[in-house]
Amino acid sequence: MTVVRNATPADVEGVAAVVRDVWAREILPEVCRAQTEDDTSGLWVAVEEGHVVGFASAFLTVNEAQDRRWELDLVAVTPALQGQGLGERLIRRACQDGAQRDIALVRALVRVGNVASQKAFGRAGFMTDRRVYHLLQWSPRPARTPAAAVDGVSLLPVDTLVYRGLWIEGLEDVSPIRQSSAVAAARSIIARGGRLTAGALVAADREHLLAAGVRSRAETIGAYYWFVTPISAAGTQRQTMLRHGPGQCPQRVVDFPHQLTERQHEDLRSHIRSRVSG
Repeated sequence: MTVVRNATPADVEGVAAVVRDVWAREILPEVCRAQTEDDTSGLWVAVEEGHVVGFASAFLTVNEAQDRRWELDLVAVTPALQGQGLGERLIRRACQDGAQRDIALVRALVRVGNVASQKAFGRAGFMTDRRVYHLLQWSPRPARTPAAAVDGVSLLPVDTLVYRGLWIEGLEDVSPIRQSSAVAAARSIIARGGRLTAGALVAADREHLLAAGVRSRAETIGAYYWFVTPISAAGTQRQTMLRHGPGQCPQRVVDFPHQLTERQHEDLRSHIRSRVSG
């Protein structure tokens, strides 16, 4: 029987083994340990016969508007056990725990080509408008003067299981001059802090709004969809967990996006656009 539970420091090597199996990457052990102890993050594992066979990792971010988002950053199941619903169970558990942290929403980035993950998030109550976002990244670049804040743009340092970086939100919503200043500030911050990269998610249909110099210096990492649970969904998941008791998954499942009506699609687009862009 596979049990899904909160991770402990003793699970760090098991999580590292799953990451190697799934992505052939190494984790940051100190971040992994911190996620088992810090209230602003969470780590859950699926354990079978004493071995970690899957995990989910999440952390809290707060944007300029003070919206508290539970970022479901990584979900992975060892290849031999994929397709058995473990990913969905891990996602649900992460949402249950996140709902107790006074969050505005739970969200996750899923690659456009990762259909299996899209279905798992859909079954767990997440929705998407299938708007494509490109992940752009910039390398560190020291600056002679301290980085200054740019109105309208959020610079969010993040520590994930596999990298330390900085997220830029709202970049395409400001003028080209402010875009250049924000990216320069972000690159300076990560250079000073020893972080790996600065990244921004920009909707593909708004990429033309980026300044030429900003866009040309960025590397495109991939194309993604946002998957989001509306605020009411997160609250419902919490209530269901409390009603049914710890460790039991709620049964609320929102229709997978291609089953939504056109009006539902439009409502969802409005919700996601108002909540995912810092």
